[in-house]
Amino acid sequence: MRVKASSIANLTDARYFAARQVSYLGFCLEEGHPRFIEPGDLQAIRAWVEGPKIVGEFERSPAEVVREAAAFFGLDAVEVSRLELLPDLVGLEVLLRLADVARPEAAAAAWEQAQPHAAYLLVALTREGAKAVLQDAIVASTWRQLCAQTPVLIDAPLPANAMAALLEAVQPTGFAISGSAEERPGFKSFEEVDALFEALGYF
Repeated sequence: MRVKASSIANLTDARYFAARQVSYLGFCLEEGHPRFIEPGDLQAIRAWVEGPKIVGEFERSPAEVVREAAAFFGLDAVEVSRLELLPDLVGLEVLLRLADVARPEAAAAAWEQAQPHAAYLLVALTREGAKAVLQDAIVASTWRQLCAQTPVLIDAPLPANAMAALLEAVQPTGFAISGSAEERPGFKSFEEVDALFEALGYF
């Protein structure tokens, strides 16, 4: 299962997730965003980790800014939230992020529009959408059918056991999980993240 660690902003997170052998480490390169990482900090973190692909995360930036950042940082992939950018990002590995998704039909429609330009669809479920998967077998089946045909990474606001149950129900290509602030420089607890990996039998 592919795992993307998103919004990495410190070396502690980066080293933890790299040790977990995640597929992607994502860094927010959208200036003005609360999770924006300074270029120097990103370069410093990269010097300390190896293994995962490095992803630049963008929300509103135009295609030329995304391409310039990809070249400047030597990014392995980019994540964008705007469908209209995709034709201008040919040659890059692109993850298309959909926020606040409640139903699988929305994800299916976006994926159809994204072809052939996106490699993955990163679906950020709403809390209600995630609960519907767990509570309604028909909804879960519809998501599972989509995931069988589409390379989907699921992001959902659920505790570890519920997230593990959701992933088991829909069988996506993988999932995304976000980094967080350090409790103090060089230290933070990964108890909740460890619980998710353990519930999944991951490593």
